[in-house]
Amino acid sequence: MAGWLRRTYDAPGLTQYPTGRHLAAVQARLGGAVVVCLDVSGSMYGYPLSQAVLGCERFVDEALEGHYAVAMLFWHHAVAGSTGLTRDRGELVRFLRTATAGGGNNIVPTLDRSRALLQDLAGDRVIAIFGDGDLGDPGAATARAAQLQAENIRIITCGLGQASAESLDVISTESGGAGPRVAAVDDIADSIAGMSSGLRRRGRS
Repeated sequence: MAGWLRRTYDAPGLTQYPTGRHLAAVQARLGGAVVVCLDVSGSMYGYPLSQAVLGCERFVDEALEGHYAVAMLFWHHAVAGSTGLTRDRGELVRFLRTATAGGGNNIVPTLDRSRALLQDLAGDRVIAIFGDGDLGDPGAATARAAQLQAENIRIITCGLGQASAESLDVISTESGGAGPRVAAVDDIADSIAGMSSGLRRRGRS
């Protein structure tokens, strides 16, 4: 699933050791930032949510390896909670393990919060969304997604089941005719981790 990362070493000074005070800026330029949005609506209760948390942890590992800063966000009919962008795996995992299910679905507040986290940053900017319901307000959601795309913020999605996957795919900027990314109940963790294929790995070519 590690396909969304863009690997190219084309800048000077990347092999210098020890690392200097500009390391963070170099990492930001070579990687980027991703907001991982996990559906915690009521229908995710129990096994689906526990497996989704495991999948998000694996996604985080892929993103950090690709020099992305990561923010975690829980969504239902609103934003249920979020972190700031960080490269601290422990902070992200601790937040993930507080996930509880409840509420309905509306992706618009999540898109707004994600935009606020990503705006004015350099590098690849990505919103990765997993859900098992619909968008809530399709018209508002598609309008927000178009605004994000105009700002060069990419959206990748994965839905639990065909109906949810098709609903979320409407706001994806990455499907490219390949069809929606669908998770089954027995492969939720793998499917979420697999969204990391949408990250652009910059590394050895």
